[in-house]
Amino acid sequence: MDKLYEILEKSGASDFLIRETTTCSREAFFIGQKLDMGRAKKVTHTFVTVYVDSEDGKFRGSATKEIHPTSTPEEMEKEIRSALFAAKFVKNPWYPVVSGTKAEEAETEAGDMDEELVRIIKTLQAVRTEADEKVNSYEIFVNRKKTHIRNSKGVDVSFSSGDDETELVINVKKDGHEIELLREITFSDENVDRITEEAGKLFVSGHDRLDAKPTTQQEHGAVLLTGDDVVTFFRYFTAHTNASNQYMGVAKARIGEKMTGEEADPLTIRLIPAMEGSTRKEPYDSDGNPVTECLLFEDGICRNFWGSTQHAYYMKMENTTSMNNAIVSGGTMTEAELRKIPHLEITEFSCFDMDPVSGTFGGEIRLGYESDGKTRQAVTSGSLSGNYGKVLKNMKFSKETRQINNFIVPCAVLLEDVSIAGC
Repeated sequence: MDKLYEILEKSGASDFLIRETTTCSREAFFIGQKLDMGRAKKVTHTFVTVYVDSEDGKFRGSATKEIHPTSTPEEMEKEIRSALFAAKFVKNPWYPVVSGTKAEEAETEAGDMDEELVRIIKTLQAVRTEADEKVNSYEIFVNRKKTHIRNSKGVDVSFSSGDDETELVINVKKDGHEIELLREITFSDENVDRITEEAGKLFVSGHDRLDAKPTTQQEHGAVLLTGDDVVTFFRYFTAHTNASNQYMGVAKARIGEKMTGEEADPLTIRLIPAMEGSTRKEPYDSDGNPVTECLLFEDGICRNFWGSTQHAYYMKMENTTSMNNAIVSGGTMTEAELRKIPHLEITEFSCFDMDPVSGTFGGEIRLGYESDGKTRQAVTSGSLSGNYGKVLKNMKFSKETRQINNFIVPCAVLLEDVSIAGC
């Protein structure tokens, strides 16, 4: 990196930034419970961003290039010249780069990765199955990253991060019918036990899918969201407080104004730099700016925005931060109380889509449960469609919360006046 930095200093760029990430990984691939293949990797990616200011200083352009680790100085210079040429055609209003931050953290030892891989394998080997169940296959990825960020204004920070991931495939059969399900489980090294929990849920889902009936059509139904897509639902609010969306004029959140209705549960969302059990613990964002705590919503009222250095400058924000981890506070009713209301509980979608600009959301239902408040029946197929403009008026959250990687969210969200298409 020192040679690259030296070349950039002489390149004539108004400013520049280098972000180098080295990822070490241990991977294992199983068919059934038998190891099929294992491998170890070490990959380095170095990205350079150059900034070019207009002659009057009112505009700033930027371009990014990846520099291969084996590049010669001549090849580096060629790539940088290409980036400088491209940056001259970009005319954004001028904005600064981060300045003056220096810090370094110790690297994560590679030996820990082997122990972690063995621990995950043992956990998956211990998954219990019944006569009509089996573990089809699984893949394990243990990743450890070292990131180094330097720029032309004195930023020089290094930090370590990492994540673990398992792709688990299971089969469940009944009365001559068989279903195959896949689940991707992402977790941190202190939360390996989540694999056992998620595997158990996956087998339950398989059995319920085999017993499921077609979803009943409803024009103005009540839906209880309880699956992992609850996180996607709440990303609507983080999207509307993003400085980039604010600057482009597509965000509806306004400082000091309420986004939810008077009959809705109070919405409180807080961003925090680190969370136990989360894979997102980077102390600096991609600009080299320290990640800090930020209160986005308090009782439904928008308090702050978040985003990049560029768009924070445009929005005249005094402080900014990226979004590593978010905590959404619970509501006023327990899960048990919410379940007494007739509803369709949806635990799994084929894909849950949310468009923050139009406010529409929905998806195809893989597994749900129709309930009259006392009994429930598993259902599948059909789809859900709704609009935040309607559901924000009176949506309810459970008091109980749970962690899904880098989000803590209510276990259940009740939405009224949504459309449910049957099949």
